[in-house]
Amino acid sequence: MNRYEALAGKLARREKVIGTTMIMLDAPILIEKMLSPQLDFLLMDAEHGRFDTQNAIPMLHTCRMLGLPAFMRVQDSQYHLIAKAIDMGADGVMIPRVETLEQLRTVVDAVRFGPVGRKGAGGYAQFRPGERFEEFQRGRRVFIQIESRRGIDNLPAMLDAYAEHIDAVIIGPNDMSVMLGTPFDCKSPVMEAAVQEVFDISNARGKSCGIFCNDAADAAHYRAMGANVLWTASDLQFYCRGYAETLRELEAL
Repeated sequence: MNRYEALAGKLARREKVIGTTMIMLDAPILIEKMLSPQLDFLLMDAEHGRFDTQNAIPMLHTCRMLGLPAFMRVQDSQYHLIAKAIDMGADGVMIPRVETLEQLRTVVDAVRFGPVGRKGAGGYAQFRPGERFEEFQRGRRVFIQIESRRGIDNLPAMLDAYAEHIDAVIIGPNDMSVMLGTPFDCKSPVMEAAVQEVFDISNARGKSCGIFCNDAADAAHYRAMGANVLWTASDLQFYCRGYAETLRELEAL
């Protein structure tokens, strides 16, 4: 079983899924060092990071050569942003600020060929080597981010209408904390209640769910609340932690 099939199975069975993020370090050579049996996916961030569908190509290509599922978090739920990411070799997309059925219709149109969607049949890396049409239609993953009260309220209807096209529901904690009136206090009572609500809605419908975690302690906290997708940390966080730890050790000599 390859990593793409393994990830699909874990998501369908709501097993633990581990991913991390590249935000600023545009260095394909790092991906080879990051490859690990524990890592289920690597996400290139085009919403808040430096990536777009041009400069992410070497990163996506390296993931493809290593057989590591690669996601792009696009800037918005717009056809050209989503379809181009798939064309350039993304194995999945993360869609921020999802609140409506109309947004999800756009996502499906951009990720699936007809008659299911409307994706154009082009792109230098939209197919993996040897991949068939039917495999493509089933083989691109979609994570939606819930980041507002409106998104939470509409989540049941969105999952009921588009369950077969949504692989996981992911909370963006910082944006949600802002939208719920407790800016950047991601553990406030209001936030904790909202996070639990999203997890409960997702789990009740047999859907994988998760949240961005700053570290393993965050991941343990949300795992206990019902999350199975542990999307944890970023290139800058890993760098800064290692850098700070080494400086502390040198200071103590």
